[in-house]
Amino acid sequence: MSRKFSFTVPYTVPVEELHRALVDDAVWQARFAVAETATVELSHPDGPDSITIHMTETPGKDKVPALVRKVLKSDLVLVRIDSWQPLTGEVAKGSFTGNTSGITTEMSGTYELRPTAEGSEIEVVGTVKVKVPLVGGAIEPLAEQLHQRVLHSERKFIESWFAKL
Repeated sequence: MSRKFSFTVPYTVPVEELHRALVDDAVWQARFAVAETATVELSHPDGPDSITIHMTETPGKDKVPALVRKVLKSDLVLVRIDSWQPLTGEVAKGSFTGNTSGITTEMSGTYELRPTAEGSEIEVVGTVKVKVPLVGGAIEPLAEQLHQRVLHSERKFIESWFAKL
């Protein structure tokens, strides 16, 4: 069984500026420069004003919820791949996939970047599936919460990036 989710991440930055940051290698390199257990690979297979961000992280055991630690077969490795397309008018579409090793988890969905009166927002719609007998359904909300926390952390980073410009 899988769990569907959706949420919105608000930004105080206008759509054009946020999109420019989302497809900028320098922003992602700076974001991951301080991440001790994470790596990032950037590519632009769909041309200018688009990006694919391949992120991998091995969190410390103290960062892994107890329920997840109980069912891990090996170290937990998180892999997320985000892709952003060029702006079309004031909207940009994106997608994400994610999976883990150590516990079989799959996540996928879409992003939509659009303007708001305060700046912009990213609507996130996806599904998560954890293939662990008995407790997979209890872990799926934790995976969704992790994705929300990561995207809000990225929002804080990008907004501080703009504040320094």
